[in-house]
Amino acid sequence: MKASGQTWAAGLFADSEIAGRFSDDALFASFSRFEQALIKGLAKAGLVAPEDATLLVEQIAGFQPDGPAIAEAGVRDGVPVPEYVRQLRAHVSGPAKTILHHGATSQDLMDTAAIETLAAINGILANRLETLLGLLTELSARDGSNELQAITRMQPAIPFRAADRIASWLQPLQSLYDRLPALSDQTRLLQFGGAVGDLQALGENAQTVAKTIASELGLRWPGHSWHSARSPVLAHANWMSELTGTLGKIGQDVTLMALRGNQDIQISGGGSSSAMPHKQNPVTAERLVTLARFNATLVSGMHHAQLHELERSGAAWMLEWMILPQICETAGASLTAASALIGSIQQMGRPT
Repeated sequence: MKASGQTWAAGLFADSEIAGRFSDDALFASFSRFEQALIKGLAKAGLVAPEDATLLVEQIAGFQPDGPAIAEAGVRDGVPVPEYVRQLRAHVSGPAKTILHHGATSQDLMDTAAIETLAAINGILANRLETLLGLLTELSARDGSNELQAITRMQPAIPFRAADRIASWLQPLQSLYDRLPALSDQTRLLQFGGAVGDLQALGENAQTVAKTIASELGLRWPGHSWHSARSPVLAHANWMSELTGTLGKIGQDVTLMALRGNQDIQISGGGSSSAMPHKQNPVTAERLVTLARFNATLVSGMHHAQLHELERSGAAWMLEWMILPQICETAGASLTAASALIGSIQQMGRPT
């Protein structure tokens, strides 16, 4: 995620590991896997001889695309696939060269790449979330018996234990963690529809080819394309926005506890003030609030991107490409910040 070209802000909001999953290299590697799987599917359907398919698969695997040329053509084409396929056609040789990309369209490659990217990001987020759950559990074991003043509607309520507030942080995160495997399974869907979504170029061979591609890529073939039905990517965006919202609640609680003073919380490593040297600002907690609000704003854009005109929309699709990487990166940055914040808590509540 780029913060308006301001590199100083990258450490606050960016996530290089997740950003790398959206790189050109990662995208082109997914394209290559798709095109290889497609050739294998065409061979299984009897549309290309096995020995010719083997040659094509080897050539596709060895192809190195010209990224700058693809980027330049993308301004014209609105998508990187046409130039990628043009270059790939120039690279391969043999009697079955004309069968390359047969039955597929740009959206098949782009959406399948998005699904593969989201699957990889799910693994990253799951690991980070597991770490955070462990830190919260340790914090509760250490400070859970300490006393806190419960606050309702911004007014003092009654005393309760630090473990009670920590539980209000931990329980929704545990629920999100528990839901992630089902979300991943439900959305590991191959996108394959051809020109207008009905695979008509493949005729009676469509299901054979589609099932082979799905098997090769470790995805599930739903039996139809979902070119204009965006629920697989939307489900991920919703989950990540809920995640950052849950982490933002932790950040907001910590900022308010810091305002109340050491009787509520003591944290190390706060930010400094240029005007007031005595201050130790809860910057990491504030970041969680900001990131939560940012994703809450972005996720509405994903719902706008749900509106495809008829069989396919270029405008809605481009909007999705702009927003989804930022939602993913924000979720990753939030989890990293949350673990840092919980790890910085020296004491929570007053020992009884």
